[in-house]
Amino acid sequence: MSDDLGFDELLGHDGLVARLTGRTRTGRNKELLFGPDLPVVLFVGGPGMGKGRLLASVQRHFKPRVPVAHVDCAAAGFQEVPEERPGARSAVTEVLRRIALEYRDWDGDGGPVAVPRLYAGLAAVAASDGLATANVLVDEVRRLDELLPPGSFWRGVLRGTVKNYVGFLAGLVTHAALGPVVNALIDGLLARVSTDGKKALTECYGDYPGAGGQPRSGMRRLAADFQQGGEARRIAEGFLFRALRQDIEAAYRSVQGRLSRVGRPVLLLDHADTALGRRLLKPVLEDRERQRHDRLVVLATARREDGGRFLYYAGDDAAAPARWDPTAGGLPQWSRPAGTVPDGEPLWRGVLLVRMPRLSREQQRTASERWHAGQGDQLGNAARLRLNTGIHRLSGGRPLLVTRLGESTATLTLEQLEACTDWSLLDTRLPASDGTGRDRPVADVLLDELVVGAHPEELPAAHRGHWLDLLSHLSVAHDAECAQAVLRAAQEGRENPLTAYRAAELLEDSGWPPCPRHFIGDLGLRRLLMRRLHRMRPDGGAWHTAHAVLQGHYRALGDDHPDARFGTAAAHRMHHLLASDGADHVTRHLADVFPARSADAWCEELLAIADAPLLGRADDRLAHAHGEIHVPGDARRRRVDRLLHAAWLSGERTWPLDDTVPGVLRDQLSGLSEELAHLADETVAGRGPGGVDADRAAEGAEQLARVARAWGDRAEARQPLKRCICTQHIGFG
Repeated sequence: MSDDLGFDELLGHDGLVARLTGRTRTGRNKELLFGPDLPVVLFVGGPGMGKGRLLASVQRHFKPRVPVAHVDCAAAGFQEVPEERPGARSAVTEVLRRIALEYRDWDGDGGPVAVPRLYAGLAAVAASDGLATANVLVDEVRRLDELLPPGSFWRGVLRGTVKNYVGFLAGLVTHAALGPVVNALIDGLLARVSTDGKKALTECYGDYPGAGGQPRSGMRRLAADFQQGGEARRIAEGFLFRALRQDIEAAYRSVQGRLSRVGRPVLLLDHADTALGRRLLKPVLEDRERQRHDRLVVLATARREDGGRFLYYAGDDAAAPARWDPTAGGLPQWSRPAGTVPDGEPLWRGVLLVRMPRLSREQQRTASERWHAGQGDQLGNAARLRLNTGIHRLSGGRPLLVTRLGESTATLTLEQLEACTDWSLLDTRLPASDGTGRDRPVADVLLDELVVGAHPEELPAAHRGHWLDLLSHLSVAHDAECAQAVLRAAQEGRENPLTAYRAAELLEDSGWPPCPRHFIGDLGLRRLLMRRLHRMRPDGGAWHTAHAVLQGHYRALGDDHPDARFGTAAAHRMHHLLASDGADHVTRHLADVFPARSADAWCEELLAIADAPLLGRADDRLAHAHGEIHVPGDARRRRVDRLLHAAWLSGERTWPLDDTVPGVLRDQLSGLSEELAHLADETVAGRGPGGVDADRAAEGAEQLARVARAWGDRAEARQPLKRCICTQHIGFG
């Protein structure tokens, strides 16, 4: 699949990125979107939605046109490198250094971007480590030399300052020498710069909190705050980022910059909803809220649809950041809400949320044709339908799933494609990425990428090793009560077990969508986890145990206990019985309660039960729906069996729906309707069984006739019989 597939509205000639930067990917100038007050653009979407791929595409296409820096805030190096010199470095200072290096290497219009303000602040921090020897201090300051472009005025001045003080610094080896070291460095910087240079540092560091307009005081306070740690360090780090943005502004506002630089520079922050990303975004949003505008286009990614909890105040229900869906067309509208209160406004005011686009059915088909181009006309319509609808059902347009499933099926034969189900698609294999030549089931690869490699940031360390196991057990759960019963059994004997409520929060923070009817709210992820649960122990042992736990839980509550999603605890129990042991006891239950329930409630219960996965055994549902398999019992039970299996095929679909299923639904519901109508007539005539309400039976007959038409029509349109957030994309396949 093309790395740019699905990004037309974002990367195109008139797309969002071109209008934000003022340059197209081909180098043409574009009218700038928004004025001097720019929003931070957060691309939001859960795992596998292509956020990292989008930022990589922006870097590849736009870096030749405008300065672009790219940072992955989840990269381990930003945490590991500061550990070598914790008194002189932090994750934030390492990120700022990386950004400055990328702007230093810009060789397009206007040339490299010098960062003397950032350099001065980082040098003060580097010289302030009271536990380091003089040689370490000197090496740490020298490490910053590469930030300044070769041949620049600032490089000569600032490097000369450090060189002149090497001998002096080398003689200071005690903790008491901290003040003289920092003072010597700062005094040397200010003594050697030109009038314009001193003005630049004064305007920058004279504005540091408590500096009183004095750059010496500002840099000393910044260094001291950095050493203090905690909130004081966060203030210092935020100010250093401001210094970098002021350097960028100076590069564009200088005489040479106005003549040679075009467009706006870009900063790409992947995983910006992590702790490091939040520490970078917060000062930018706060500065812009206080009317400290800059021209840096910040394009960041976040997993939650709302951008992340850090944008909001606790209990602020009125928070409503601007949102834009690229597939809606046009360009986003954004302006800062009125009524600015500099020290009292939430961060969402300065954010534009952009929903990551899912791949349309047409885009998925286009990608599939590329993967299977070698098969030419040999790939018949039946095979194409099975493949394309299967990928669509599992992926829901989530780009990573579309890509991996397409890659893994590219070598299948025509016969294999014609026979594939959703479960067999997950068994297709991908070559290992480690160069060993070993291949793996695509389901395992996807779980590594979607879950193992994307742990929730707040997941306790004690649960990281078995997070995937816990999610696998939760794949069979529906609500928090159901999930809690599963987790209690799965974590028996473990200290500080994870609760279902906390697991739901962690899934939300990871960007996985909620669903009112399923605890794991994404159909594709749920299928991946169910497959894994079934294979965790031989013969599906873990799968059957999880369903047995839930059967026991709802049996203990009593059959008539109310259940928000299934009507009764008995129906909830029947669902798990159907998923684990088959339909025999389920059809008996449905047939037995049929006259006693209202028709509408009975139909809702049947659909809730039939939303059960079929895993680990032969799929004989179509044969049951056709009445080809003997079912013991009376005519009602046989009719219910056919109806249940037809509804099961429509609800838990793992291959294209057979054309006969809509007719089965209509016929069996109509037959039950006629049975109720006959029962009503017999009761009125005094020949019916005792305890039957004739009016209720007649009303039920009318309701079932109406349901028969509605279900048949939905099935013919290939739509789920019961609408659900996680399956609403399934139609037409």
